[in-house]
Amino acid sequence: MRNSILITAILFANYSYAQLVGLKYKNIEPANIVVTYSLQYQQDSTNPSNIRSSTFYLFMGNTISKYVNCANYSRDTATRRFTTNNQVIDYMNNPQIPKAGILYQIFKNYPKGKLTFTDHIPSNTFKFEENLDIFHWNLTGDKATNCGYKTQKATCDFGGRSWSAWFSPDLPYSDGPYKFNGLPGLIVKVYDSRNHYVFNLLSINKLEPEVMVDIQDKEYIVTTKQGFFKAFDSFREDITNRARQVSNDGNFVQTVAKNMAQNNNPIELIRK
Repeated sequence: MRNSILITAILFANYSYAQLVGLKYKNIEPANIVVTYSLQYQQDSTNPSNIRSSTFYLFMGNTISKYVNCANYSRDTATRRFTTNNQVIDYMNNPQIPKAGILYQIFKNYPKGKLTFTDHIPSNTFKFEENLDIFHWNLTGDKATNCGYKTQKATCDFGGRSWSAWFSPDLPYSDGPYKFNGLPGLIVKVYDSRNHYVFNLLSINKLEPEVMVDIQDKEYIVTTKQGFFKAFDSFREDITNRARQVSNDGNFVQTVAKNMAQNNNPIELIRK
């Protein structure tokens, strides 16, 4: 996950504001429920004291859902109303706007029975699909109150981690944060066995009026999950060269390389 200021500077050094003007979107389905989740995660596996945090929206319609970083959703919503480059530049230069966050978006049951994942690796946006039923949950008899809801515990192994999830049968939505789904109730808390990634429900609200779930209508690099991470790993390996393109300052280049080296603990350790 790419959140440091230095890394962000490199990721978007060649990003044109014009790309945010006149974008086209494909409507999928209206969402009538929005769930907000917090995420606390350890980006550097060697530094347990450095805990990062982020927030996400899960927009749920009758058959599909969209999971998106709150900061990026706010930026995207704002820039859609702009018609000129100057409007976008003025907005982006405002220090009060949300900073660029985690860029990936996850669409569940789109297409039917599949999960669609999109993310940006300069200078392309990638898209791949996975089966929706990738989680093999073990329901336990453990019950507790989590995030203000009566919940039951389930466990599974996914992405090289062992996960515990607490879901609420009182919330009849078979969904949750990130890719998690497939339980008989909304997931209100899920975490791995080392607490490197911890998701908690913050709120659930009915949307009135409904909000359209859409996806950007553009030329994606359509690939597989393995192909996407191969491209991302190639980008990581070339990060110092990209840093040199941004600045001739040797200390800057070393700092960028150090920051990337500390970004060593992805949520999915196994990418199959």
